[in-house]
Amino acid sequence: MNGGDPLLRLLARLREEGVEYVLVGGQAVRLNGFLRATEDVGVLLRPTRENGERVKRVLDFLASAPDLIADLLFDANGETYESVQPFVRELIVEGVPIRLLNIDGLLRIKTRTREKDLLDRQMLERIQQGLGAED
Repeated sequence: MNGGDPLLRLLARLREEGVEYVLVGGQAVRLNGFLRATEDVGVLLRPTRENGERVKRVLDFLASAPDLIADLLFDANGETYESVQPFVRELIVEGVPIRLLNIDGLLRIKTRTREKDLLDRQMLERIQQGLGAED
């Protein structure tokens, strides 16, 4: 794992603490094939006391990574940790297993009103249809 990448370090810490999470938002869009800039890390959490205790232990890490902004969510456009489970996939990046939404799941949480979401939706649909990659 790249010890200097704060995103990978955060995701490794979530896994080490046993946090039940799904990566959503711009970082998940990026890992599904649409490279775009994003300011934060959207993490959809299972809303249980035990999971909350695990998340609190990870928050110590966030204090040591000032350039990393985590958006901790219990709801993403009406979808919850439980409702998105059929759309979760695992991807390993530099040895770090990452639970993230697949394209179908991202399309469920992306609104049709925010400009960023509209662009994400358009590109995700192109990728899904096999039109996103050009030789």
